[in-house]
Amino acid sequence: MNDRTYPQVCSGNIVKNFAIWEMANKRAPENTKLVITPGLIFHAQLMQELRDWYKKAMNVNSWYRSPKFNANLKNSNKNSSHLRGMATDVSLPGLTDKQYINLAKKWESICYQAGVIGGVTFYDWGMHFDCDSDVAFGCTEFRIDDMRR
Repeated sequence: MNDRTYPQVCSGNIVKNFAIWEMANKRAPENTKLVITPGLIFHAQLMQELRDWYKKAMNVNSWYRSPKFNANLKNSNKNSSHLRGMATDVSLPGLTDKQYINLAKKWESICYQAGVIGGVTFYDWGMHFDCDSDVAFGCTEFRIDDMRR
């Protein structure tokens, strides 16, 4: 390796706080663990806005999923935003109801400003954020689903 300075994307990040390795599907049996598309980059930029506002780390559980991997998941959406790299599941344990709502409202605002129909799903372990609920779920407005017990 030489002493060259590489741009941020070459150092392993597309945006400041989310690394390419976090976006990759490390559990997929296929050799291709990540497909970087304009949609994935767009979603990463929106997630960075949310992270800047939140001011805390967000542990990524799932970002990109291959079609084969997604099909083998229990209760997965066959048109999941994860297939396009346009959804992120993050661990945020211990959130209060108010924190769930505040994160959802901020994501809705970010999506609105970007001109997309996004959505969130609340889970006991954290949240799902996507920026194409119109494609994945057929939504015509921002979507909020609560899957907590």
